[in-house]
Amino acid sequence: MLSELQELFNGILGITDVELNKKTRIKDLPLSSLGLVQLICAMEDEYDIEISNSDMKSFKTVKDVVDYLEKTLKN
Repeated sequence: MLSELQELFNGILGITDVELNKKTRIKDLPLSSLGLVQLICAMEDEYDIEISNSDMKSFKTVKDVVDYLEKTLKN
């Protein structure tokens, strides 16, 4: 899951020098608010899910995103 997120992240930002790990804080990523929305939309498209604003706001680390996706995709 982490490598898939890395690919989405690289595709949205067009950069490859930032390596994600589960401890990476979302606020520390070089994402503008538009970039964050694009990343969320890419995840929604990739996994055919809908991520609510309240869920999106709960993402503090990459681990939060991974946990959310794993839980959502199991249901």
